[in-house]
Amino acid sequence: MNTSKKILYIEDDPANKTLVKKLLSSNGFQVIEADDGLSGIQIAQSERPDLILMDMSMPGLDGYETTTRMKGMDELKDIPIVAVTAHAMKGDRERTLAAGCNGYISKPIDIGTFAEQVRGYIDGKQEHINSTEEASYLKEYSQKLVERLEEKVIELSAYNEVLEEKVNEKVRELQQAHEQLIQSDKMASIGQLAAGVAHEINNPIGYVSSNLTTLAQYMADLAGVLDAYQEVEPQLDLKAASSKKLLALKEKVDMDYLRKDITSLIGESQEGIKRVKKIVQDLKDFSHVDNDEWQHVDLHEGLDSTLNIVHNEIKYKADVIKEYGSIPVVECLSYQINQVFMNILVNAAQAIDERGEIRIRTGTEDDMVWVEIRDTGRGIESEHIKKVFDPFFTTKPVGKGTGLGLSMTYSIVNKHGGKIDVESQPKKGTTFRIWLPKYQDKRENMTNNSLALSGL
Repeated sequence: MNTSKKILYIEDDPANKTLVKKLLSSNGFQVIEADDGLSGIQIAQSERPDLILMDMSMPGLDGYETTTRMKGMDELKDIPIVAVTAHAMKGDRERTLAAGCNGYISKPIDIGTFAEQVRGYIDGKQEHINSTEEASYLKEYSQKLVERLEEKVIELSAYNEVLEEKVNEKVRELQQAHEQLIQSDKMASIGQLAAGVAHEINNPIGYVSSNLTTLAQYMADLAGVLDAYQEVEPQLDLKAASSKKLLALKEKVDMDYLRKDITSLIGESQEGIKRVKKIVQDLKDFSHVDNDEWQHVDLHEGLDSTLNIVHNEIKYKADVIKEYGSIPVVECLSYQINQVFMNILVNAAQAIDERGEIRIRTGTEDDMVWVEIRDTGRGIESEHIKKVFDPFFTTKPVGKGTGLGLSMTYSIVNKHGGKIDVESQPKKGTTFRIWLPKYQDKRENMTNNSLALSGL
């Protein structure tokens, strides 16, 4: 009995492994195990056993191919391999020997003789088949290897297709993230521009507004002087040359018209200044460059500011009808929600070929606030409805859209814990309804705020 002999048993059946290990261990052999062909090769390379017992019918890499691979390795080629497998069909023994095995033990094993059979192979026993049989079985085995190789090629091709699709999907995700970062940078730039424009415009607007107010007061004073003149005009000496000149000048300039027109011009200029102030304020409100924290926001104010920003995009295409309901303030990142409104409103205007209508409604349901934007545009085909929020999907002509607007819209609403519904009929129009919770979960807010600041 030689306790130094190490045997590797490659077998996927636990019951067989238990029996073989018990029989060999009780006869002084050291037994190590592997569950399959690949792990068997790795263990054989590291342990260098004196003998390898091989089950030939294993899933994946079977005993035949495992034996062939081992016999092709310099470090393993001299280790005897013995097939321990069930006799399933005629020629099994010859097939194992042709594949490179040194011997063959059939299952179920003979408990009384098994240890002695193993010892014989360790001592150098070698089974042989005649050359004619070996050639025949080698040809059969080679054909089997070719078939397995073809199967592996097909499997690898399928895996490659799946891998390519996953790579393409990741590329699309990276492109989406990149485009969203670019869009985020654009929005940040708009915000910075708004702050700069507001700073640069507010000063001249301030003194123009002040000057107009002063001019209006001056005009009122002049009007008082003119009224006083008109009271004394009947007392003038009409024969005097100076009086004649004054009356001629009064008739030439049409004082009554001038008084009315100057007052009107000053009023219109003051209204224009108010309009400019409102545009600047709306741009600041839209971008909220000075605030990127969660706040309780009046969505109606956000809608009005956004409508003012996109006024030029809409005014030639549609009449805007507001049907605002009674809604509470909503906890959100207002500049992101304004971006949602802008994306949908611009899409609505672009979907209208001839003059149409954009109707905005708001309301509440349970703990949610909803904003509905409905247009009378060309609508969306039914097969495209499920794709409208997909990154890069667009029905616009090449160069007219990136396909990221609604994708970003969906992402923003989702980050706010809300949802967005869409209904559409071709040639009749589209309705988007945005649902937002009144309050945010504080733990989610921290995550969402970090994402928002990163532009994702």
